[in-house]
Amino acid sequence: MASNADIEIRWVDAWNELYEIVGCQRNVPCQLPDLSFVDIEECKAWLQKSVYEGYLVQVQAGWVGHKKGIVISRSLAEA
Repeated sequence: MASNADIEIRWVDAWNELYEIVGCQRNVPCQLPDLSFVDIEECKAWLQKSVYEGYLVQVQAGWVGHKKGIVISRSLAEA
């Protein structure tokens, strides 16, 4: 089981990856694994929640609809 520090590092790393891709733009769409579209703030909350639920998350630049955006994926962390 991951320690609280490990969990915190995971979501902070995910947020950093997100910021590296979007830079100072805030009108960038994010696509979650369930194919729903959210804004950056909702994406950050989703990433943090997923990590606390035991998932490993991945943040990548990609196409969201017909616009460049962020594509999020996740998988269960190994025990």
